[in-house]
Amino acid sequence: MKRVSKELWFSSVGVGLFTLFYSLIMSSFQLWMGAAAFISASYFFGIGCPDDKLWRIIGSFIMGIIWALISFQLLQIPLISQLWPSAIMFGLMTFLALFLQGTIMKFTIVPSWLIAWGTSMLIISNVAITNWPLFIVELFLSLLMGIFVIAYGSNIFSKVMFKLFPKKNPQKLVDHSVTDHEKSRETE
Repeated sequence: MKRVSKELWFSSVGVGLFTLFYSLIMSSFQLWMGAAAFISASYFFGIGCPDDKLWRIIGSFIMGIIWALISFQLLQIPLISQLWPSAIMFGLMTFLALFLQGTIMKFTIVPSWLIAWGTSMLIISNVAITNWPLFIVELFLSLLMGIFVIAYGSNIFSKVMFKLFPKKNPQKLVDHSVTDHEKSRETE
């Protein structure tokens, strides 16, 4: 059986531990959108946890939530809520998101924008929202907690564990063989 690497152990324990922490925080503050955190954490892990893109991702999450609010309001119009008009609306909004990101909103990242938009739409399409400002704050906090609690927490855990249990470096093998040049000098 193949030996399990320290990286896998530390990463698995870290993600499990910080998911537990997130679940406790979520339950304590009655944040019912736990799935949003797992979606954002999965996305952040999937792109390699890039610190240099963190603010762009956060800005894109905001745009995704705004896009969800706009599309949800448009869907409240009976004419737009039908099959073809709603499909056209979603197509135009997706086009506009990509176009804006490529022109005047270069700070955004389209996948982050679409993840927040889709996550928001999934929730508001299936749950009756009674307090919209609170919903928006909770959703945004859940998306952020996926990155800052689950992803960063588990990464910090792994780094600490590697400091406590560093990789064992095999000692360099010393070549005690005599080189051809040294052999020729010995025979002289």
